[in-house]
Amino acid sequence: MTYETVTYEKRGRVVTIALNRPDKLNAMSDQLREELAAALGEADRDDEASVVVLRGNGRAFCAGYDISPSSQWTEVDMTIAQDRERCRKLVGYWLDLWGYRKPIIGQVHGYCLAGGNELIAICDIVIASEDAQFGHPAGRALGIPCTLGFWPILIGLRKTKELLLTGDSIDASEAHRLGLVNRVVPLDQLETEVSRLADRMAKIPVDILTVHKHVSNRWFENMGLFTSAYAGADFDAIYHQTPAFTEFYTMVREKGLKAALEWRDSPFRE
Repeated sequence: MTYETVTYEKRGRVVTIALNRPDKLNAMSDQLREELAAALGEADRDDEASVVVLRGNGRAFCAGYDISPSSQWTEVDMTIAQDRERCRKLVGYWLDLWGYRKPIIGQVHGYCLAGGNELIAICDIVIASEDAQFGHPAGRALGIPCTLGFWPILIGLRKTKELLLTGDSIDASEAHRLGLVNRVVPLDQLETEVSRLADRMAKIPVDILTVHKHVSNRWFENMGLFTSAYAGADFDAIYHQTPAFTEFYTMVREKGLKAALEWRDSPFRE
């Protein structure tokens, strides 16, 4: 099928899906998320494809959700029940991808912020370039990542709290130390390293890869991953009742996104 916000390429037994909104730093719009799910479905139905690589075109992997004035997130007049249902649907989207049949390798460069962390959370292995940055600056005024990017189980409670309570970001080296990514390589070696790993994994039959993937996931599912993720929808809806959230999106509508981001982040520049 034809895509507008992602690209789809197959090489041997490896499918590469790239987020393709480079002018928006691959911020995830509704259309992008829908096309990503469709592209993953196409790869899943292809019996000759064993491994999926997920990357971003342009100078960033993913800057998070699309929070431009035209996005759904500027709707601040909905009830908390309506907002909660919106967040629950988003959690369901990510949990569906968590259960995806084939292994996914995340190829991360540049920004991986806010919702971008939910994107790499559903990846099975993540390779990052040295310039990659991870964090949730949106936590200063916009809300939480509904699934928290699975941070509590990936990097632990203390570091999750530090990142959420400050909105600060960490570099690729720190992300590797914490276990958020598997490997860090120079930017000019990133594609080669990911291709080498994908080709090596693709030598194993896909039904065996699926078993390895899902038995590993089951450990965290038994620890309450699904219940905790859906609780995130409740807390995100509560967050959206705060004055800071309303003020941010009022500013987005009246003065533009750049002004709103400056208002949000300027106190943290020291």
